[in-house]
Amino acid sequence: MVLGLATGGVAVSHWSPAAEMIGGANLIWTGWILLCIICCAFRAMVQAESLAEYFKEPVGTIILTVSAIIIEVAAVAAMMLPLQEDNPVARDTMFAVLMLILNLLMGLSIVLGGIRKRSQEFNPRSSTNYLSFIIALATITLILPRFTHSEQGGWLSDPMEIFVGLACLIIYILFLISQTSYSREFFEHKPSNQENPQRHAIHTPNHSIGITITLLVVSLCAVVLLAKSVGVRVTVLCATWNLPAPLSGIFIAALVLAPEGLTALRASREDDMQRTINVLLGSALATIGLTVPAVIVMRYFTGVSPELGLEPPYIALFVLTFAVSIVNLMRGRVNMMQGVVHLLIFATWIMVIFDESRAHKI
Repeated sequence: MVLGLATGGVAVSHWSPAAEMIGGANLIWTGWILLCIICCAFRAMVQAESLAEYFKEPVGTIILTVSAIIIEVAAVAAMMLPLQEDNPVARDTMFAVLMLILNLLMGLSIVLGGIRKRSQEFNPRSSTNYLSFIIALATITLILPRFTHSEQGGWLSDPMEIFVGLACLIIYILFLISQTSYSREFFEHKPSNQENPQRHAIHTPNHSIGITITLLVVSLCAVVLLAKSVGVRVTVLCATWNLPAPLSGIFIAALVLAPEGLTALRASREDDMQRTINVLLGSALATIGLTVPAVIVMRYFTGVSPELGLEPPYIALFVLTFAVSIVNLMRGRVNMMQGVVHLLIFATWIMVIFDESRAHKI
């Protein structure tokens, strides 16, 4: 954390090697920043997971997801602000987060759990609640803008932007109130008599609660400082190496989700599919419910308008993801073959990105 804060301070001071972006000095500096941000992000998730185990479900999952979303918003802001022009960075990053969660991480979790056990069970009321909110908000924010006529392309008019931002924030707050009060039991799965009770035991943090919270805040501050520098560097490197522009959003999304994704995968390996569902779907919902309002607020302070509407090929894959998620996650039981289908959709998405990039160059 000390190295991360020091590196972030140097980056914020606008120091960088004088060589070209593809030069050795600049690549080493970029690699060092990435290493620091990964270490600090993992440190933040360790502290958040410790608090999550102390406060139990579903409050623990909320702590994990909000910590990850703070990192995501910082990364999106870092990539948007230097461009000083209307751009799809926020859209690409949010879409990448959702595709990574709903297809790659969900598919890997189901497959890893299926290796040890033929099928895994969880409370279907949790996935039903999560998916209904995710599908509604994702459609309004990432699909609807492509079909409205008040603005060309995938942009929204000013009144629609305000409505969408407020709707996402209000709906997410209402969901949290429901999740932590009268619907709390929807997000819990009581183990059967055959399951090992130690797997569901709650561990207390290694430090006092105050120290754990302080370490979490310091780690998040280090990540925010580092994100300011890494965002623009990733964008420039993708352009320099002639890589598809959406890959920068995928890279940032993977960076943001790495600690939380490992938490979900570990829970699946321990046959705790309920925790996996809570972590992954909770992150997906928080991505829309918190990142969209934050991006719209930044738009009014900076004048950089985000393009939210997806292109038609990605809309098709998004709708397919929703359909498969509904079929697989609303019965309360999953098996390995269902996970393979999610991984297939993810692989198709990557191929479409390269195919679309090649078509535009032609």
